[in-house]
Amino acid sequence: MVVGGGAAIIVKSDKTEVREYLLGRLAEADEEQFELRLLSDSEFAEEFDIVVDEITDEYLQNDLPADERERVEKYFLSSNERQVKLQFAAELLRRAKSRPVPRPGFFEQIAAFWRQQSYARVALVAAAVIIVAGIIILWPKSTTTYLAVNLTISTAERAEGPAIQHVKPPPNAGLKITLTIPENARGAKGYVVKLVGGSDLTIEQQTPEAVVVTIAPGSITPGTYAIQLSKIKPDNTRERIPGSYYFAVE
Repeated sequence: MVVGGGAAIIVKSDKTEVREYLLGRLAEADEEQFELRLLSDSEFAEEFDIVVDEITDEYLQNDLPADERERVEKYFLSSNERQVKLQFAAELLRRAKSRPVPRPGFFEQIAAFWRQQSYARVALVAAAVIIVAGIIILWPKSTTTYLAVNLTISTAERAEGPAIQHVKPPPNAGLKITLTIPENARGAKGYVVKLVGGSDLTIEQQTPEAVVVTIAPGSITPGTYAIQLSKIKPDNTRERIPGSYYFAVE
């Protein structure tokens, strides 16, 4: 709020203004000024892209009140680009929910068995585990292989559709993905990488221009995926970098 001459003037944040524009709540004169600023202010355009992503996510997750959901369908989705983005995000979410739950590993199954057995049986199992562990230690270890993939960020809002890179990893191979950091997002305190519909990915390597993450063999099935990149601000909060890195596993 800005106070001057005894009058109080409420100043909307950029994010609030963008949201009201996308939901058709701005007056016609304000819309004209908004669109002029969108064309001339790159930082404001980035804020616009972030709010588009947020509204898309909220719509898909059913996190919007009824009146805003109606406005999304009437105003927000009047853009063909945003319709394509919504369909793409919905497909990613569907694939994420339909992925099979990984089976417990060998040692996890032994631990579960251990908890359920009597002490006599536990002793026998313990001896067996020691033997198996010795075999594993002495057995020649195989090296995990990774297919190298280089991805650049894509903003579907300002294009015909997201640029998707198709990859076909060899059998039993993982992915080693290099994400080029947009120039205007470089120099941050740190970065967070998230697989849409999944969890954060561990950054294996970082340079001023890129971050490198790996996805273990067997972790993903054929389909289309998106990765989101956030930068860590000096106060340790996250800030989404507009756009996503898209790839399809064949």
